[in-house]
Parts: sequence; structure tokens; C-alpha cells
Amino acid sequence: MLRYVLAAQALKAFSLNSATKRLYRTLGNRLGGRARGKGLPAHYLSRADRNLAQLERVGAIRDGLRIMEIGTGWVHWEALFVRCFYEVDVVLMDVWDNRQFGGFKAYAAELCRRLDETLRSADQKLRARELLRSIAQCTCFDEVYDLLGFRYILGVENAYGAIGDGELDAIFSSDVLEHVPATTIPQMSKEHIRILKPGGVSFHQVVPSDHLCIYDHQVNSKNYLRYSDAAWNLFFANDVQYVNRIQMSEWARLFEEAGFEVECRPTASVDVSSLKIADRFSRLPPSDLGVTVFHLMARKPTQVSQSTHPLE
Repeated sequence: MLRYVLAAQALKAFSLNSATKRLYRTLGNRLGGRARGKGLPAHYLSRADRNLAQLERVGAIRDGLRIMEIGTGWVHWEALFVRCFYEVDVVLMDVWDNRQFGGFKAYAAELCRRLDETLRSADQKLRARELLRSIAQCTCFDEVYDLLGFRYILGVENAYGAIGDGELDAIFSSDVLEHVPATTIPQMSKEHIRILKPGGVSFHQVVPSDHLCIYDHQVNSKNYLRYSDAAWNLFFANDVQYVNRIQMSEWARLFEEAGFEVECRPTASVDVSSLKIADRFSRLPPSDLGVTVFHLMARKPTQVSQSTHPLE
């Protein structure tokens, strides 16, 4: 627990003001850049493969569509993976520019070497190899964007403001929504339903775990359930690695209130029976509180038969 507390205090210190936040991002980019130059984290390939399979399961991805990745990050990994197998236009949205071209090239090169480990068809793998060889010749992100049909937009308001009503076929993210400020989520979900076409899908892998456990593996992955909002905000919450503590059933409700038809599927859970649950979470069942990773599939209703691409 000591490492947990010390990590929380260090992150709160980095959150003090704009200067300390810039320092945190600078250090993170330098240290992270070295790691990303060494290749893919162990779970990235399987995660992207599973996420794409979920889009395929509900008929939400095919050639010719226009989609958006939220929180595209250092190397646009999820968007790159999708684009390798489907010829789609992609809007890349992030809140600040932390792009790392060296990491992007390293990830693309490793993907090319490991295509046979994916669930993709032979034709898809052939297409991907040809595209990845072209990416290897690019010397900057702008060349990559021209090649792939990517459009990079910085800032949430800029990104949503640049998209007209019903222009997108799908919106997706991976390990991002848990970092979105809780107060902005109702508006975000309304923006999603506005910019999606009827029948369009907003799909996300969400990780509602306690991210401070990264620094202390002896602590339960849902340790934050012990704390009231007041205690959490006072002692543990920070801006540089913000986690909104929204649980799976609450995510489903927020998207349903915006007008979506929602399906949530847990993919990883932990036992929370040893934790004394704060009143903030006590109304939720243990089966919900224990979820550490889940898939959120939200479809915008359409006047066409709802069974065209059922979520089940």
C-alpha cells in the first residue's frame, strides 16, 4: 500500500499547475519514447485483434466507411491496425499532441512481421503487408496521413466541431474512456449520437480499474472502491493520470440516456469481496464492481429493421 500512496502523491504533485503538467508530459514522452522504440507491448496485438473482431461481429466495419478513433495517442496503434485490413477514412482525435513517429514506425514494422499471429484472413494479411511496406518508406506523419487517409485533429471541441451530423459510420477507442472527465461524458455521448449515421456504432474497450495499482501490484485492482468521492479527490485523484471511477453499468446508462442501444460485455474481473465498498458504489452488485475490462457497444437507432446488424 505504501507504493500506492506514494505514487498518488507524486502524480498529485505533477498535477499542481500547467508547468508541472508539461514537465510530466515531457518526461513521459522521453521515457515512453525509448520503450516504444523497442516494439509493441505484449498485449497490444491481441487487444487490437479482439477489438476489430467486435466491430466485425456487429457489421460496423467494411471498406469505404468513415470512422473516428478517440485518444489516438503516441502511435495511432488501433487506427493503424484497423486501416491495415480495411480501406477506411479515419479521423484521429486527441487532447494533446504526444505523437512519436519513431514509435509509430517501430509498431508498424513489428505488425508486418507478426501478421500471421492475427485472426485476419489471408487476403487481409496480403493487403496489410503491402500497406505496411509503403508505410516503411514514409518519413513523417503527414506522409503517413496522406497514404492512409488519416486526419489528425487536436482538441475535443475541434474534433467534434469538424464533424457534421450523421457523417461517421463508427467511433472507437481502447483504454481511453476511463480517463475522460466524468462531467463531460453526458455531452460526449450526445456528440457521438449526433455525428454517427443511423445504425452507426460507438465501440470502446474500457478499463475501469484502479490505475494506481500499476505502481503497487499488492493492491486490489479495484482498490479505489474503498473511497468516497471526497476522500478520493483529496488523497488520490490527479489530473495527469486521471481515472473517472465510472463502473460498467453506469457507462451503459450514460450511453442509453443519450439515445443509444447498448451492450456491455466484461472481459476481465477481480474479486472485490475483501474490500469495504464506499457508499458511492454500494448500490452496484459485486459482479459489476469487480469488472476491470469490458467492451461497450453502443448503436445509434435506425428506422431500418433493428435486426439488420444485431448486437447479439
